[in-house]
Amino acid sequence: MRKTIILSLMVLSSSAYSDYASSVDSDGCWDALNEKGDECVVVDRTKWDDTKFRVYYKNTCAHRVYARMCNGRKEGNPDCGSSGIQPGDTKQYYTYKASGECTFITVGAVKPSSDWVCAGRVPNWND
Repeated sequence: MRKTIILSLMVLSSSAYSDYASSVDSDGCWDALNEKGDECVVVDRTKWDDTKFRVYYKNTCAHRVYARMCNGRKEGNPDCGSSGIQPGDTKQYYTYKASGECTFITVGAVKPSSDWVCAGRVPNWND
């Protein structure tokens, strides 16, 4: 369930998937993939504002997801944060002195109180 975006929007994702109903568990965690096996979250657009690089992430699925978003910095260390994204909504994440690279990883988390429970089940969430 990992996507890597480096300006060209190159995608790396898992090929195994199931729909929401068959992947959701008792904690409200699910695979964050649509019925075609594609990631629910997509980069809707990017924008440079003076010294800020903005990335807009859109949830294209019918259920809430939790995303960890990282933007590369010119100095090297990435700038990362996490947020829930409701169905159909867009979240922006921005970084000053950015390199223009961004990566994100997602997991379905129906209940905000389960964000960290669901994230803990995803390998390499904090990498």
